[in-house]
Parts: sequence; structure tokens; C-alpha cells
Amino acid sequence: MKSLIKLIVFIVLCSLFLHSICGERTIAEMSITYKLTGEITNTNPYSIFVAVPSNITFEEKTLPKPEDFLDVSTSVTQTSGIVFYKTIFNGKEGFWIPPYTTVKINIYHYTPITYDIKIDESQENYDVVGPAVVNKVNVIDLNKLFPDAKYEGIKIGKFKLYVSGYIVKGNDTESLSIIVPAPLVIDNYDEFHKFGDDNVDIWISSYNEWYKNQMERENIHIDNNDPLIPKMDNDVLGDDTHFKFKIFDVPAMAFTTSSNQPIRFYYIIYYKYNN
Repeated sequence: MKSLIKLIVFIVLCSLFLHSICGERTIAEMSITYKLTGEITNTNPYSIFVAVPSNITFEEKTLPKPEDFLDVSTSVTQTSGIVFYKTIFNGKEGFWIPPYTTVKINIYHYTPITYDIKIDESQENYDVVGPAVVNKVNVIDLNKLFPDAKYEGIKIGKFKLYVSGYIVKGNDTESLSIIVPAPLVIDNYDEFHKFGDDNVDIWISSYNEWYKNQMERENIHIDNNDPLIPKMDNDVLGDDTHFKFKIFDVPAMAFTTSSNQPIRFYYIIYYKYNN
């Protein structure tokens, strides 16, 4: 009996010790699935073979975050997208494109990509707690997915990214107030179309506009040249001393809930042509 009591006390102490080391609380879970479709055109007078990637990787971009909002961390389990082409040439799996021909490609990700949204729960002061902000966005860069395409006589265009998913409040919080940018986008996309069900519309059109409004609330005024706003790659305008900056921005979801029911979302992103 004494041995059992000692074992129970030991387990409780270990759990408390590990809990203090981890110091994180899961406040929400987000899950997405996606499908990427597009067209590839062979402008050469001969057939070409295009090998498909074994893993579709994302680039992570960081958006600015107001200091008085709650920091979160995200952990993700990701598996590769699936491309359905089985022709093998020189040991590479892919597909043939005849001369002057356009083919459609489809990349599916049926297995959900799940994110645990966590906060550091350690607390030393009586602080006013603001909404939580996820400020990371996964980006599919078609120029990196199809490197040197234009030098190989290949045109890519008419891409669509279909993303569906949900955000659900975690069991470790009674209520949740959160801002989440669109979790997956195409770099330099042309159009964003959101779709919903009977739920209240949770979308705001611009994460950066929301960020600017929060800064102005604190009497901090910023503009497009502010170093806090991340920039995309520079496009040279005539000479090396003049640049045009493209600001990275996406729509975002913002809501407060105490329900355990998932908040579902669905959107389509259009990318017309590779410039």
C-alpha cells in the first residue's frame, strides 16, 4: 500500500514538473486540406518531360503583430501533396508534354494538415490579456515549384488553390478570441474568393489594414515603407537605385467563441500567369 502511495505521489510530482517545463497551453486547433490545379504549356517545337516533386514544400512568411496581442506558437504535422503521374523517364516520375501543347496538372492533399495553436501559459504579473494572433502564413511559390520554367520554354498559369478547413477551440480554454491570416496562399496571387456556410462571416479583407488600425489605436502611424511590414521581392524599375515594393498581405479570420463547435472556412485563390 505504501509503495502504491509513493508511486502515485511520484507520478503527480512528475506531471507537475513536466507541466512547468513545457509551460504551453493549447488554445485552438486548426486543420486544412488543399488542392492545387494549373496549366503548363510547352512552347518548344519538341516534346519535353516534366518530373514531378516528391514533396510540395511551403515557404513560411511572418506578418507584423501588435505587441499588446497574445503571442502564439504553431506546431504542424505535414505530409506531401499527391501528384497523379506515373510515367517514368530516365528514372524520374512525371509526364510528357507534346510541342505547343497545354496540359492540366492536379496536386491533392487529402490528409489534413493540423496545427496546434499554443500560448506560453507561465504568468508572473496581473496582465490584461488581448486576443491571440497567428502571424505565420504558408506560401506556395510557383517560381520555386517550377524553377527556370521560362528558360526551358515552359509557361505556367491559370492556377487555382482550393483551401478548406476549420478552427476549433481547445479544451484548455473556456473562450477563444483570435486573429488568423489565411493559412495557405500562392505567392503573388491575383484574386482571393472566400466562401462560407450559415456561420457569421469571420473574414476581414486585409491583415495589414487590421494591423495598421491597431497601431493607430496606439497613436503609431505607419505607411507602406515602414520596415515593420514585410516586403516581397523587389522589382527593378529601370536602374539599380529605384525599386517597386510589393507588400505581402492576405485576408484574415477574426472571431471570438466559447463554443466547442468548429469554425469552418473555405476559399479559392487564383493565380493567372507567371510573369
